[in-house]
Amino acid sequence: MSFKVLIADDDKDFLDMLKRYLLTAGFSVYGFPNVKAALSAISKISPDIIITDIEMPGLSGFDFIKIIRENPKFSRTPVIMMSGKRISELDMIEGYHKGSDDYLVKPFSMQVLAAKIKNLIKRAYPERNEGKNLISAGKFSLDLDSRKLFCGKKEIKLTRKEFDLILILVKEKGKIVPSEKIMDAVWGYEKIVSSGPHTIEQHISSLRKKLGLKESLKKVSGHGYILEI
Repeated sequence: MSFKVLIADDDKDFLDMLKRYLLTAGFSVYGFPNVKAALSAISKISPDIIITDIEMPGLSGFDFIKIIRENPKFSRTPVIMMSGKRISELDMIEGYHKGSDDYLVKPFSMQVLAAKIKNLIKRAYPERNEGKNLISAGKFSLDLDSRKLFCGKKEIKLTRKEFDLILILVKEKGKIVPSEKIMDAVWGYEKIVSSGPHTIEQHISSLRKKLGLKESLKKVSGHGYILEI
C-alpha cells in the first residue's frame, strides 16, 4: 500500500530531492512551495503524513499545523517539522503544543526521514500495516518493512546503502537510472562528502558480487545504470 506524503517547503531544490527519494522509497508524494498552496490541495489529497518546513514566507510551519489541527479530518494526521537552523527548546515545545509529532534539522539523512515516516505511520494507522510490503524482480524479493533482500527463501545480507541502491534499480528495472538520481535517492545530503560516481561504482560492484548480477546490472557510460532481470 502506498502512503501519501504531503510536503511544504519553499526551498525548491530540497523539495525536489525529498520528492525523488520518497517516491523511490515507495510513497506517493505531493510537494508545495508554501503553506497556502498546500492548504488549497490538502482536502483533495488527504495525506497520511505531512512534512513541513518551519521558516517560509507568509504562513509558517507553525501556522500550518495550527490550521490543520483545527480541521477534524486532519486533527490526528502525523506531522514532521523541518528546520534549516538549530531548533531551540522553546521552538520544540511550541511545535509539540501545536501538534507536531517529530522534528528534523537540515541537513538530515534521507534514510532517517524514511524511518521516522514509517514509524509515525505504523503508530497512526495500525490497521493498515498488515501483510508484507514486498517488491519482486526475477528471483529476488525485497521486504520494504524489514529492509531485507531474499533470493528465494534465502536472505542475502546487504548494507543500508546497498539495499537503497538495489531498491531504486529494481523499481526502475529495464530503464537507465541516471547517476544523479541515484546519488539523491541513496545518499541525499551525504553526497556532499561522497566521491560521487566512484562511490556508486563501489556499491554497484559489491551488489554484482553478492547477487550474481555481473551480466544484468550494467553501467551505461555517461548516463547511469540499468538492471535487466
